Amino acid sequence: MQAKFISKARLTKQGQITLPLEARKDLDIDIGSELYWYEIGDKLIIVKDLTSPNDLIKNLKKEVK
Repeated sequence: MQAKFISKARLTKQGQITLPLEARKDLDIDIGSELYWYEIGDKLIIVKDLTSPNDLIKNLKKEVK
């Protein structure tokens, strides 16, 4: 797994952010797609598939190896 910087986003007064187009294309995220947010330490992780926090951490560790 390689980390890839895509863009930065700004939080609006309404608490919204825009998911960068490159990320939407790379990850095949369309209008109406559901995304799941996890907070791990001081990191915010967004994923397409719902998973348990423990499984998410295991998968992230596997990807880093």
